[in-house]
Amino acid sequence: MEENNSKVLDRALTLLEKLSELGQCGVNELAKECNLSPATSFRLLRTLCSHGWVRQSADDKYSVGIRLSYIQSQRSFLAALREVAYFRMASLSESEHEAMNLVVRDLCRCYILGQSRTSKIVDYVPPVGTELPFHASACGKVLLSELPENIQSHILDRIDFRRFTDSTICDRETFVSELAKVRAEGFALDNHESQEEGFCIAVPVRSQDGGIIAALSFSGFIGQKTVSEIDRYVGLLKAASSDITKELFSFASQESTGEKDNG
Repeated sequence: MEENNSKVLDRALTLLEKLSELGQCGVNELAKECNLSPATSFRLLRTLCSHGWVRQSADDKYSVGIRLSYIQSQRSFLAALREVAYFRMASLSESEHEAMNLVVRDLCRCYILGQSRTSKIVDYVPPVGTELPFHASACGKVLLSELPENIQSHILDRIDFRRFTDSTICDRETFVSELAKVRAEGFALDNHESQEEGFCIAVPVRSQDGGIIAALSFSGFIGQKTVSEIDRYVGLLKAASSDITKELFSFASQESTGEKDNG
């Protein structure tokens, strides 16, 4: 039974991959491309349609459904964001000799999407892909700070408020007050909250309509920073964030216009 289920899954994935490649086609054409019988292809497509992975048009042609389209567009957007941000981050890391992180939220978790490192032997930052604690990271605070109250509350319900250092905020009420401060000031600090000597500064990266799509940080500072030093780094981060937003959505606008012109 397990082997049969595996074969069905393999055939369904083959159909999805071919649909993504072809864009739109009929069942007979798709069956031929995938070396499957029309009957098998039809049964699989009907099941995939019922779950939103495939859609059928009025002329009986099939294409990828809303679920797969969303995943593909989300991946494309994150890839574009990471690439656009990298060059700005790399330039700052080179000039400031400090590592930088680009962090995004995926439902109830946040993780490092992109990064620029320094030439230092050790620069005290976790690798790309690392999940960060919302309550003990500057980027996590930024990503929560402007969420609608109901969504923010759902995420807070799932935070364990684990203590990493003596400075970690381990109380929900105190953390909510910290988020209000971040929202008002436009930046967040990890002031020895995730590591004993660690210090990070983060600001939002925004969409065209002002919503937060990512957090950008200088990460891996060791020791304490003065108010004037913090102000300077916040200024650099905000300028970089603004540049990233302009370039990212300018690129997206050009792509959209190009598609219309070509059509």
